[in-house]
Amino acid sequence: MTGSPRKDRAAITGPRALVAVVVVALAGGAVGIGLGLRGHARPVVGAARTAEAATPAAGSTSIPMPIKPPAVAAPTPTPWQAPSTIAYVEPGSVSFPTASDGWTLGDACDAQQDCETGVARTTDGGATWAMVTPPVDPNPANVSLMGLASASSDDAWVWGTDSDGDGVFEATHDGGETWQPGGVSGQVVDVAIAGETVWAETGCAQDAGASCPVNVLSAPVGGGLWTDLASLPAAVQGAPISNSVLGGPQLVRSGGSAWLLNDNQSEPGLVSTDDGGLSWILLSSPCPTFERLSLAASSDDLMLTCVDMGAWPAPQEVWASDDGGASWLLRSREYTSLLSPPLADVGTIDSMGAPIGLALLSSTTAWMVNDREDDLVTHDDGVTWAPALLPQSAAWNNAGGGEGLTFANALDGWTFNSAGLWATTDGGAGWQAQPIIGPVPGWSPSS
Repeated sequence: MTGSPRKDRAAITGPRALVAVVVVALAGGAVGIGLGLRGHARPVVGAARTAEAATPAAGSTSIPMPIKPPAVAAPTPTPWQAPSTIAYVEPGSVSFPTASDGWTLGDACDAQQDCETGVARTTDGGATWAMVTPPVDPNPANVSLMGLASASSDDAWVWGTDSDGDGVFEATHDGGETWQPGGVSGQVVDVAIAGETVWAETGCAQDAGASCPVNVLSAPVGGGLWTDLASLPAAVQGAPISNSVLGGPQLVRSGGSAWLLNDNQSEPGLVSTDDGGLSWILLSSPCPTFERLSLAASSDDLMLTCVDMGAWPAPQEVWASDDGGASWLLRSREYTSLLSPPLADVGTIDSMGAPIGLALLSSTTAWMVNDREDDLVTHDDGVTWAPALLPQSAAWNNAGGGEGLTFANALDGWTFNSAGLWATTDGGAGWQAQPIIGPVPGWSPSS
């Protein structure tokens, strides 16, 4: 940590803190943010015109009344049509445990754009992909409610909620040839991989009630029985008020340490373990009143973003810790004259978006996934942020880049949105398109 900019500022500890998604997981050295949804709106095609007002006759004193548009019958839902030969995959969740092995969960479609929920796998860094057996009933596709995590070219897990609202937790240990129930009772809301173990966090979906218990279980990545870890403190129990599209607290692992962040009740809870989950300690959070929090880790270095989503620009802050969350430093925040005055030695986030995910690669470098705005990157521990050179899609009117990020190491990374997948081999200086099976038709991705 020698020479880190945070050393030049007083650490903030004490009563302001009390604990706090995608959505970032550190899996065996791989950092990832997998977000199925963002706040972008697809272009509206054939939008209905607003009702026009009738014009009164000359000399009339009557008040013009709006013309009531004719009633339109609700369209009959089109029956789901299974795709024929898969032509392309729109990724919804991407995981690369190594620079060569990768998995994606998404909408697998044919040339007629008939789609189903599908999983594809690569063993050459994303240059080529092959479809594997789907882990769930593909009718209908409901990719935005499910996530994927992988530990190798053989081992992967899919979790979340299906179209009927039932919990999904499926595992494969043969490269996707077969899938089996994960063997965990309860709703799995997050999965994190580090070393030779996979951890599954069980809880409940958003706003499901404060009585929902939160537990963490561990199993070997190659398959085996699940073991309940130590009971979690009350500060992280209960359903979150708001979090990722999957709901549930965020489980983050790095090496032998782990953190669990739950923004529930009136204050968020943050706990950590450095003994493999045998015991958990309560940590403080510097921003207990913000609506949405995102946590990322790299060794003992942590970064936390806090944002209120109700206004634009969204009030937001970035905090950092170099001691595993025992103390925090304010690194930057959004500033306007109406929201927050500038502070000495604290950077400004010049963005109209709102952070919804983080990938922390080192004590100085982090990537921020933004809602409604370009993604950002910092190389000075969060003090200054610049637009990330991520590809943009004309389908979003060039508003925002990748919806998710995953890095296998400091150089090899991938970003995606529903227009496709892009890869970097130089730490994000440049990105190259990597179609999954084939390019998505009708989209015009550009960098």
